[in-house]
Formats: sequence, structure tokens, C-alpha cells
Amino acid sequence: MKLGRHQRWLFELLLLVFMLIGVYAFTQWRGVAVTPPRQLPVLALQSPNGQWLDYRPSSGRVTLINFWSPDCPPCVAEIPALNWLQGWLGGVQFTVLGVTVAGNTPKAVEQAKSRYGIAYPVYADSSGEASRLLGGVTLTPTSLLVNGQGRIVGRYVGAISLPVILWHLLWMRL
Repeated sequence: MKLGRHQRWLFELLLLVFMLIGVYAFTQWRGVAVTPPRQLPVLALQSPNGQWLDYRPSSGRVTLINFWSPDCPPCVAEIPALNWLQGWLGGVQFTVLGVTVAGNTPKAVEQAKSRYGIAYPVYADSSGEASRLLGGVTLTPTSLLVNGQGRIVGRYVGAISLPVILWHLLWMRL
């Protein structure tokens, strides 16, 4: 059976669309947690001025905790998306919280914050304890989505995808 020019073009277009959907699904949905949600522990974090903070999730506030490093290209590449999320949704119901992984000093955090124009709070996990409490953050960037009850409902390894995060926030009725 021979396909006409119009039919062949339509077939190739459909094939391309399905391939793009497959690539998107493979690259963007891989990091979503499939384990049941668990409570976020209290995280001991260090502010850029060197003071220690015991971070507890706020009641009713959804938090996207982003573990990153200033020398990680994918981490730096996702900063505009995180700034956009904080600017668009940030407030009483939602916040982005940046946490640099062990090995980054508070001074390096402050320099990175000003260099990259980060518009959300950033702290350092200087001791690596916060990472350990969360099962070990071995790759950066890694992001955790914490619901308003303080339960971890999503874990994303690799640079975040705005459509995936927005879908989960919509699902949470934020």
C-alpha cells in the first residue's frame, strides 16, 4: 500500500509527536517519588551569615526544598525557574527553599546568591546532616516537595521541570 504525500506527512508528524512525548516522559517523570509520603524531619541548616536554623515546615505552607551546589551547571540552570516559582507562587501558601550541599561554606552561599540573583531563601547543609536525614542526597540538584502537613510528597532528582512541578502543585490544589 502506497501512502500519498499528505498521508506520509501526517504519519511522520504523528511519529514525531509520539517520540517527543516519550522523550519528555522518560526525562521528566523519572524522579517522582513512588514511596508513600513521610514526615519531613527537622533540618539543621546554616544561614549565609553563619547562624544555625532548625527548619520545620510551616503549617499549611507547601515548600519546594532544592538541594544544589554553586559549581553544578544543572543547578545553576534551574535557578531562573525556581525564581519564577517563588515570584509567582511565593507567599503564605508556598515557598522555595534552597539548600547547598555539604562542602559549601556560608560565604560561598552568599556569593552564589548575589551572583545568580536568587530570590528565595538559601541555606547551607554544612554538616551534611540534613541530607543524611532525608536518605542521602547523592546527586545535585535534588528537590523535595513538602505538602502543608510537612509530608514529603515528591522527590525529583536532576533539574526540575516546571510542567511537572506545576502539575503536582495543581494536584495539591495550591
